[in-house]
Amino acid sequence: MVMKSKEKAEDTSPTDSNLPNDMWQLHVDEASNHKGAGAGVVIITPDGTLLEQAITLGFSASNNEAEYEALLAGLHLAKELSIKKLAIYLDSQLIMNQASGKYMAKHPRMVQYLDKVQGLLKEFHTFTIQQVPRAENTHADALASLGSALDTQFRRSIPVEHLDRPIIEEIDPIIDYLVNGNLPTDKSEARKVQQKASRYYMQGDKLIRRSYSGPHLTCIKYPQTLEVLCKIHDGKCGNHSGGRSLSQKALNVGYFWPTMRHNSAEYVKKCDRCQRYKSIPNLPAEVYHLQNSSWPFMQWAIDLVGPLQPAPTKKEMMIVVTDYFTKWIEAEALSSTKEADVEQFI
Repeated sequence: MVMKSKEKAEDTSPTDSNLPNDMWQLHVDEASNHKGAGAGVVIITPDGTLLEQAITLGFSASNNEAEYEALLAGLHLAKELSIKKLAIYLDSQLIMNQASGKYMAKHPRMVQYLDKVQGLLKEFHTFTIQQVPRAENTHADALASLGSALDTQFRRSIPVEHLDRPIIEEIDPIIDYLVNGNLPTDKSEARKVQQKASRYYMQGDKLIRRSYSGPHLTCIKYPQTLEVLCKIHDGKCGNHSGGRSLSQKALNVGYFWPTMRHNSAEYVKKCDRCQRYKSIPNLPAEVYHLQNSSWPFMQWAIDLVGPLQPAPTKKEMMIVVTDYFTKWIEAEALSSTKEADVEQFI
């Protein structure tokens, strides 16, 4: 599948300014993960128009084999477009040197791939092959990552939408439509507002988002979003959770804003205590220590939960204790978590 972009290419190879005016550019890359391998192809026309292709490899392939598959796919596409002058960019130094004739391939499969590439290169009157850093080949790399992540059973076209303004600014037209019935003059924009407004309703002066798997969510804006994140993350009962967990807790409490996942991740990055004391991944494994309780009610686990939606008498916290032996649970709602309240409950 080839998708033609309406936008002009802005981030291209640093040698673009030295290319002839009638030279086409081909950027290829590969990607692999636990789901499989993929290839990405980007062709840039002399006038800067982009042709893009994401390919899912439905077979196991090494990194070099996937890189050759991406290069072959790009050369086939260039041949179909009757391109005569082509500048090829890839981030594999080995494949670049083999294709340009500096290195020889030894493995039988690599020899077959190299023969295919050299046969296709004869179709072009003029061509150059250059190895570029991965940071300068991000467009093809993104398409390859997309191809490696997709299920091979489904072939699809994935449109990419460009946002001209932040999503949070789209809430105001929804409120204006729900309260006053006003719609944008543009018909397509008006249709989008009507579709999105079906997920919301007004409760007084608050915008509420419907939820089918939990409580209806109150829509909030900055700086109230920062206040909510602060209370949940490092408030009285905050446990300095990660970005994804923090945004999920904000949803469970009953708040919503479009950029809550991004804002939660950024808030955690700026937390001094999280950066100083957070657990380090990939540490060497340690032996587990078994915790035994010899008889019922000998040892308890105590946890504080909240803040939650305020209940009568302003109870917005909860204390929970669990017996290690019988797994018996006791819980009670609290209006505060002072020492005296906890002692009284215990």
